[in-house]
Amino acid sequence: MAVETFTWCASLGASSTPEYRNRSSKFGNGYEQVVGDGPNNKVDSWALTFVVREAVALEIKDFLDRHAGFRSFFWTPPLGEMSFFRASAPAVSANGAGFYTLTSTFTQSFLP
Repeated sequence: MAVETFTWCASLGASSTPEYRNRSSKFGNGYEQVVGDGPNNKVDSWALTFVVREAVALEIKDFLDRHAGFRSFFWTPPLGEMSFFRASAPAVSANGAGFYTLTSTFTQSFLP
């Protein structure tokens, strides 16, 4: 199966929560040794909100459901480069007048 690309634009206010994975060892004399945990020790997560009409909401929801939280897809985050991401299940709320709000968190993933 080919890797798909997520192309929809999130609403203003997308926020990033990067995480640096480190390992450390503390010694009796107060010294602490810290190293990065693996070659990809920085993982980026983005909380995204989409306020869209019903047809677009269905397209986004279908895309995210198809990837089911464990299949990676390409996405380009703000101030970033295209890379692999996984998404949490979308929370959907109806706003009325044919508009819907979808929220999901995109978490960076890596190839083995």
